[in-house]
Amino acid sequence: MDVSLIRSGSFIGVFLICMILQWIIPSRKFEKDRWKYMVSNIVLVVCNNLILLLMPLVPYQASIYANNHSIGLLNLFDIGVSELVVGFFFLDIVIYFQHRVFHKVPLFWRLHSMHHVDPMLDTTSGLRFHPIEIILSNFIKIITILVLGIAPATVLIFEVVLNALSMFNHSNLNIPEPLERVLNKVLITPALHTIHHSIIIKETQSNYGFSVPWWDKIFGTFYAKGKYPQAKIHIGMIPMPEEKYSLFPGMLVQPFL
Repeated sequence: MDVSLIRSGSFIGVFLICMILQWIIPSRKFEKDRWKYMVSNIVLVVCNNLILLLMPLVPYQASIYANNHSIGLLNLFDIGVSELVVGFFFLDIVIYFQHRVFHKVPLFWRLHSMHHVDPMLDTTSGLRFHPIEIILSNFIKIITILVLGIAPATVLIFEVVLNALSMFNHSNLNIPEPLERVLNKVLITPALHTIHHSIIIKETQSNYGFSVPWWDKIFGTFYAKGKYPQAKIHIGMIPMPEEKYSLFPGMLVQPFL
């Protein structure tokens, strides 16, 4: 199984689909200089992937090691295919709480704020994370995988799905209301995640999930609707940095200003 081919193929496929759909049925009109932010976000994700190539261990490799050496709680029990589901949702809930911590702890918020100073959301916004945040998230996932003994297939599926849904729920996509009412029962949709990017603090501190809305509902951080409809939500944070610190490479130093 060519893992890199699966990852790159799914990434390119979802990226192109979301980019096309958000141009066909946008939630809000694209600003004339939006291309500068899109290019910056794409350059950033290329840099982040190069950094991950230099990491001594990544989640998929950690899962192979855990599987080969019977490390982790799930390796103590034979639960068959249920292990895939259990492992997937454990990883997902860890990412949910990681996201909450990065909003609540001032040092981590500085890093994560780079993601929130994008003044408009589109598919590329789902790729906009500071390299240090990516490295920290990498180690959080590795620790979770080793403690639980999550299988390689589960980790691969989770990372493909997480990347795909991050691009989807950050996209500037206006989903028709009847379909939105169905989708947001099981997925974090662009309408739900746009609320999370609002400049209104109580809305920013909601809808932390990247995939399913269930964790937000269980732990009391779910907002079905914000103060304004999706197309009218004021995106960003107060204060917003100068434009040069929202674009590459200035965005890399923005958390430390």
